[in-house]
Amino acid sequence: MSRRQALPSSRVERRSRLAPAEFFTDYYRRNRPVVIEGLMEDWPARTRWTPGWMAERFGDETVEVMAGRDAQEMPDLHADRLRRDVPLRELLTRFDGAPANDMYLVARNSLLLRDAFRPLLEDLRAPEGYIHPDLHGPDRVHLWLGPAGTLSNLHHDHLNVLFCQVWGRKQVWLAPSWETPWMSNVRGFYSAVDVLAPDLERFPDFARVALHSVEVGPGDTLFIPVGWWHALRAVEPSLSVTFVSFEETPGMNTCWREGWLGATPPEEHR
Repeated sequence: MSRRQALPSSRVERRSRLAPAEFFTDYYRRNRPVVIEGLMEDWPARTRWTPGWMAERFGDETVEVMAGRDAQEMPDLHADRLRRDVPLRELLTRFDGAPANDMYLVARNSLLLRDAFRPLLEDLRAPEGYIHPDLHGPDRVHLWLGPAGTLSNLHHDHLNVLFCQVWGRKQVWLAPSWETPWMSNVRGFYSAVDVLAPDLERFPDFARVALHSVEVGPGDTLFIPVGWWHALRAVEPSLSVTFVSFEETPGMNTCWREGWLGATPPEEHR
């Protein structure tokens, strides 16, 4: 039988009302994660975007979700085969059931770019000094919505991300980018290791990984540095917003240039 175990982890640093200059000097440019409190206090979304309000205001609008995730190994790697259009109300009804990873509205669905949902942008505020104030450009802000139990397993992004928890709680695991050789990075930016039950007989190098962990709740903002591996599991029904257009940064972000997104590499990586 394969040996599976939960690995020890260290806590992610938590700061309150971190000044933008200190954030860029001590965390962004040093490629260090941090949880920041107090950046979302002026967001109307914090009080307005309840599941009931969203169902009443947008329930009949069609949204694209990833469905059937429980039956698919590494579902985040196979988004194209899991895409499904459902009324938003159908997704929201899942919030009253048992925790499940079967249906999730993720960033790649670009919900906030659709005309019907554009009014939601007015309930957000770009954290001043951190994020460029214009939120209406393509791919500057994304939304994640799902019931308790939704899991984005270990992967890393090609950009720095400011992850804002609007409501609900999520457990987050992170590992430094320089530990990539031990992450079983088999396809694109994805790991084959199950963060909830690491199989150390199959992936023995993962025992060397220094996992960091943190729980983010309503009003918490987590900085996920480019290249850092991370997994996120919703402890409760959860709504999150992410930004990638950073102030004081050439091109608004720093990119991870090696690798690819999705299951199939482009020609230059074959």
